[in-house]
Amino acid sequence: MLSNYIPICDAIVELMDPLVEIVVHDIAQDSIVYVNGKLSKRKVSDPSLLDAEGLNNIDRIVYPKVNFDGRLVKSISVILEGKYLLCINCDISTFSKMQELSTALLQMGNQPQSLFTNDWKEKLHISIHSYLQNHNLSFDHLSQNDKKTLAKHLFDLGAFHEKNAADYVAKVLGLGRATVFKYLKEWRN
Repeated sequence: MLSNYIPICDAIVELMDPLVEIVVHDIAQDSIVYVNGKLSKRKVSDPSLLDAEGLNNIDRIVYPKVNFDGRLVKSISVILEGKYLLCINCDISTFSKMQELSTALLQMGNQPQSLFTNDWKEKLHISIHSYLQNHNLSFDHLSQNDKKTLAKHLFDLGAFHEKNAADYVAKVLGLGRATVFKYLKEWRN
């Protein structure tokens, strides 16, 4: 019974408004029997314009659509009780723009080598970043053992040869200064 689905449809639209519209089609009547949302400007009693043959081949389908105003919409259609077609339409144009913006912001040129030739801290940062990527680790979630292993990696790369490097590594990794010096003593023996 269609009335069982209406509160769910209303809740989804209320949660996602103005990005979501839900349209329910009566398949036999080829007309819209429920609309909530403002994406398509359709209304109850508008013709469904469904392809009856296409309906026989779906149980649930996700597909892209272009709205009348050019916005990209991601839709899912589900047949309910063999009588109705429930269509949930989500405006993803904002997300597409965010993706474009993210791509543009994340594009970077090459770092001028001559500018950072003597910047041992920058080299240390690059080494840490590379290590984290290669070991699929997140800096914010490093365990004490992860930090020790990372510090050992930096030691093996010669990162502690610079003046005050031990203090800096301790600060960056969130380790105590004494802990780092204890590690260095252990590794140098």
